[in-house]
Amino acid sequence: MNRKGITRREFLKGSAATAVTAAAMGLLTACSTGETTNQTTPKPETQAALKWNEAPAKIAEDQIKETVETEVLVVGGGGAGLFAAASAAEQGAKVLMIEKLLSHGTERHWLGAVGSKAAQAAGVDFDKQELVEELMKYASCRADQKLIQLWADRSGEMIDWLADLMAEKVPGTKMHMEWDIGHGSHGSYKIFPTMHNLQNDETHETVDYFMPVVDYIKSLGVEIRYETPLVQIERKEGGRVTGVIAKNGEDYIRINASKGVILCCGGYSADKEMLKELNPTAYKSITSTDSHGYNTGDGIKAAVWIGAAKDDDGTAMLFDRGAIQPDRFIDGNWDDFGYLIFGSHPFLKVNLKGERFVNESLPYDFMLHAGSLQPKRLYNTIFDSNWHEHVKQMYQIGCARIEPSQSGGLLQIFDHESAEGLLHGLIEGGYVQQADTLEELAEKLHIPADQFVATVNRYNELCAQGEDEDFGKESYRMLALDKAPFYGARQGATILCTLDGLRINTHMNVLDTEGEPIEGLYAAGDCSGGFFAHNYPEYIVGVAIGRTLTFGRIAGEVVASL
Repeated sequence: MNRKGITRREFLKGSAATAVTAAAMGLLTACSTGETTNQTTPKPETQAALKWNEAPAKIAEDQIKETVETEVLVVGGGGAGLFAAASAAEQGAKVLMIEKLLSHGTERHWLGAVGSKAAQAAGVDFDKQELVEELMKYASCRADQKLIQLWADRSGEMIDWLADLMAEKVPGTKMHMEWDIGHGSHGSYKIFPTMHNLQNDETHETVDYFMPVVDYIKSLGVEIRYETPLVQIERKEGGRVTGVIAKNGEDYIRINASKGVILCCGGYSADKEMLKELNPTAYKSITSTDSHGYNTGDGIKAAVWIGAAKDDDGTAMLFDRGAIQPDRFIDGNWDDFGYLIFGSHPFLKVNLKGERFVNESLPYDFMLHAGSLQPKRLYNTIFDSNWHEHVKQMYQIGCARIEPSQSGGLLQIFDHESAEGLLHGLIEGGYVQQADTLEELAEKLHIPADQFVATVNRYNELCAQGEDEDFGKESYRMLALDKAPFYGARQGATILCTLDGLRINTHMNVLDTEGEPIEGLYAAGDCSGGFFAHNYPEYIVGVAIGRTLTFGRIAGEVVASL
């Protein structure tokens, strides 16, 4: 396995905690949404006290050193931005993309879509309307069903476009459909086979798509300006957005966009103060971050400053993999990083009192929501030396996979061998505790031994009878903990990104606080909203990046046609 420059050999070394930390961060980045932000230039000291939603002073005219004219301006060079630029340029529009980094962001390979040619070839067929309604249920209907329907209707088309492009640009590439998602029962959670990925079966490798798409849009005449952060959006008083002010080095530049501006700037997961205000529940659960450091909400802020509306409900993509040492608590310090892939498997979970508290067969952030109600908002994942066999039987999906897909899909962060190496490194780093007895494990985890042993004994009793009378976990996932050594890890949430953003309509047009479109302003990806609320439905694998890429293409198509 080789994902994002971290090799299996590095994991199998099981070396110092710092090496494990660096490796895990690189791997989890591969599991991100594939977007970057476009960072706002630091405000002058006189404006430092402004809140995120309070507009700074306009940039003075004498500070603007250059004016650039284009038809379509794409702000941000992540997944949504690249796909928006491609779509607009294919229709002949003059497109300029600005990106605050030196290059494009990380890409996510778990691509969620419905009705693609790959799905049809794999014989995948399900009720699309049932999927739409399931996503609405996840969001407690605090979402725009028209947007979810749009993704369901257009995502297959996006996947087919990408498949054709990649087959041309990288010979041997094919779009793979992971048809075994939905195999078996996952409790009361409905699972749909939506996940696609690009791979080469001959070389046995997954295939990256960002740079081929970059080369493609350049061939269409798209101009890309790197190290050019968004500063402000320019709008006529109560009217149309005309363009933006950006920064190039020390100089401000004005970019006029005659057809429109498409914000593809990512969320705000790296802005702790913004996250603390807008999503305090998530903030208080986080032990570590794999958020892109530039996801500071710049597109959301700049749009709100000129009258745009934002989702009311804070929504973060949280993963139940943030291990910390057992003498630590949630303290707002996210720099320490113990990446616990086992946290996303339905092993026994106990709180800091040693008590079981939930059915462990939950989507990632649902597990974290349950854990956030426990003492200190933390809990422990417990497993034993049979974990290889247990993982096979639990058969997790998406980026939690350790057991390979029956479909022949190659996309995994870890397999059994590399997960073994990761475990050794986490033990050496003090993130995972290992013990020959349950009493010793309890002592190392700083939890009451008597209660913990009683909990495990009760759990094993339920496993033996084949029915979870206490919490209702599926019988095939009730697997006794009886083979030493035993393992445990204290954990909370790892944050990847936020998903609440600017309100948009089905044309990707940003809406104002009265629900009316702001002419000339569009958004796609994590800086846009209306699709999720409160949580990310991980069991509908790839839906976030599927929405991002689909809506990016739609935004480019719409704006270019104006």
